[in-house]
Amino acid sequence: MEDIETKYQAICKESTENENVLGLFLGGSRGKSKDFLTKYSDMDVYVILSDSAPDELKQKIESYKSEYFEIRAYGFDEFKNYAVWGSDKEWDRYNFAHNIAIVDKTGEIQKIMDEKGTLPKEVQKKVATEALDSYINQVYRSAKYFRDGNNVSGYLDATESLPYLMTALYALEGRLKPYNKYFEWELRNYPLKFLPWSVEEFIADYLDILKTGNFDTQAKIFRGIKKLFIEKGFNESIDAWKGYHFVGK
Repeated sequence: MEDIETKYQAICKESTENENVLGLFLGGSRGKSKDFLTKYSDMDVYVILSDSAPDELKQKIESYKSEYFEIRAYGFDEFKNYAVWGSDKEWDRYNFAHNIAIVDKTGEIQKIMDEKGTLPKEVQKKVATEALDSYINQVYRSAKYFRDGNNVSGYLDATESLPYLMTALYALEGRLKPYNKYFEWELRNYPLKFLPWSVEEFIADYLDILKTGNFDTQAKIFRGIKKLFIEKGFNESIDAWKGYHFVGK
C-alpha cells in the first residue's frame, strides 16, 4: 500500500504555509474516529482555498489523488454551497458530522462543517413527519403479511421499516441518520436523547428485526415510538393511521 501518511504531511505543510489555503480537514472514517482504522483504510482530505487562489494551486493539490488518497480542493464559496439541503449532494452531509477542522485560518471552516453535519432546523419537522409516516406504513404492511402467513413479505417490510425509523428518530433531534458504517458507533458515542430504551437494548432489538423480522420485537419498538412521537407533538401523523391493522389500535 502506498505511503499516504507522507502525502498527508506534505498537504498539511502546504496548507499551513500557503496563504491561499484557508482550511483542511479529514473526511470519512479518519475524520470521525480512530476506531475505524485498519491497514486497508484510505484517507479522505478536504482542502479549502481562498476564492482568489490560482487554478495551479488546486491542480497541484488534486495531483496527490490516488486509490488510497482521496483529496478534494474547494474554493471557500464553493465549499459553503456544497451539500446544501435540497441539493443533489445532501446525502453527503453526514460526512461532516463530528469532524474537526485541522486547519481553519478564518474560524469559519468549522462552523460550516458543523452546519452541514446537522439537519437544518427549518426542515426537521418535515423530515421527521415523512420518515415517521413511511415507518408506520412499513410496519403496517409487515403486520398484515405476518397475519396472513406471508412471512417472507413480512420480513422484507420489517427490514425496510428500519431506515425510516432511524431517520425519524434522528430528525426529531435535528440530526442526520448516520451511514450504516457508523450505526453502532453513533448510538454509543452520541446517544439519542429521546430514545425510549437503553442503547444496548435498542441495538439488540434492531438487529433482531433485521435478522428475523420478529414481529413481537417490531411491536415493542413500534409502541415505544408511537408513544414518543405523540409526546413530541406528532399526533396528526399517528392519528392518520387510526383503524389500520395493528398500527391504528
